[in-house]
Amino acid sequence: MRGRRYAINGDQNIASGTVSLLGLTSTSAIEPCLYTWSIGVEDAPADASIVWYWQRYTAAGTATAVTPAPLGPTTTAATASAGKNHTAEPTYTSNTILWRMALNQRATHTIIFDPEGGLCLPATSSNGVGLYPTHASSTVNCSATAHYME
Repeated sequence: MRGRRYAINGDQNIASGTVSLLGLTSTSAIEPCLYTWSIGVEDAPADASIVWYWQRYTAAGTATAVTPAPLGPTTTAATASAGKNHTAEPTYTSNTILWRMALNQRATHTIIFDPEGGLCLPATSSNGVGLYPTHASSTVNCSATAHYME
């Protein structure tokens, strides 16, 4: 059965080695699933590698709230919550990296999963996933858009 679908957007200057760009937090009432996302760099291009991760967390940290945008014209408000531009990192759960990919910052990348086989969150309050990079020395502004369903 097709779920309600939403988009969330975030951006972050990744001057420090690991800083979360985007987070999606579940509740006990739903199991949100990410099924596509795009990642890009908004600054002047350079030849640098950034390794991106989606990892589970048990607390969302401190971030600017993002209101999930409904993708359907009659879709109701989202139950999950989202955040961007973290100033305090989520509490990431060790050994729970759901996706990892090294990407060159010169190009925007889009990842598409089968909507029935995306990265799913547990139906547990305050649990979620965060998107964050690791890199040696990039100081660029990155942005991401993720689509998920509830």
